[in-house]
Amino acid sequence: MVSARSEQIEILRNAIQMEIQGEDFFLKMAERVRHPNTKSMFSSLARQEQRHVDVLKEELSRLEGGSDWISPSSVKLKPNSAASASVFHGEGGAGLEIDPKAGELEAIKLGIEIEKRSIDYYRKTGAEVMGLKAKMVFNWLVGEEAGHLTILTAEYDNRSRSGFYFDTPEFSLEVM
Repeated sequence: MVSARSEQIEILRNAIQMEIQGEDFFLKMAERVRHPNTKSMFSSLARQEQRHVDVLKEELSRLEGGSDWISPSSVKLKPNSAASASVFHGEGGAGLEIDPKAGELEAIKLGIEIEKRSIDYYRKTGAEVMGLKAKMVFNWLVGEEAGHLTILTAEYDNRSRSGFYFDTPEFSLEVM
């Protein structure tokens, strides 16, 4: 179990860096792809990753200031600093680069893989961190990343014409 404040601060810094890298990935994919729906999806996911960064930075600021965790819905957004380590690098990060010649389906598949790894990382971290509010933050991130996985999978199914796909959105999975 992760209990020391310094360990929790490092976990938050790592999570922030991972979310920044996720936002960067989605922005790059939005620039790269041509299909309007896929471009819009990647742009939307990038905005959602920025929201995660904002929430995590607020949590980090509170912990560094000697306060305790708060629930994600209670966070009042204000910028702070970031640090290292994520599903994009280090152990298990292999294979998360896309060939410049790869097509849009490969970009979506890579996004799916990133979200799966993010879910696993946040689920594991949430199980290890001490404190109900800290666990709530990581459970919230698992849910957010699972929503991203749903969106990416639906877009992949739509573009590849396989499985179930969303044609016209009946509802939005985007977090405002």
